Amino acid sequence: MKIRDRLNRLAKEFYAQMGHVVKDGFDFSASRHPQESMRYRMAEIAWEEFMGDSPDYAEDEEDIQEIPITQSDRAS
Repeated sequence: MKIRDRLNRLAKEFYAQMGHVVKDGFDFSASRHPQESMRYRMAEIAWEEFMGDSPDYAEDEEDIQEIPITQSDRAS
């Protein structure tokens, strides 16, 4: 799974915690809405905190081990 996709999944989870819902595949990184783009930035900050480095979008072409980030992902 690409880094941008993983960050978008995390941003979607942050957004859901605020009571908002977006369709599957929504790209928070391309959004011009301040609340949506902020959730993507929050996902980048979380990545930096837990991975110890900024997201390397050049790795998007490589296969990355998928790590579940939501309760529903953990159940499957």
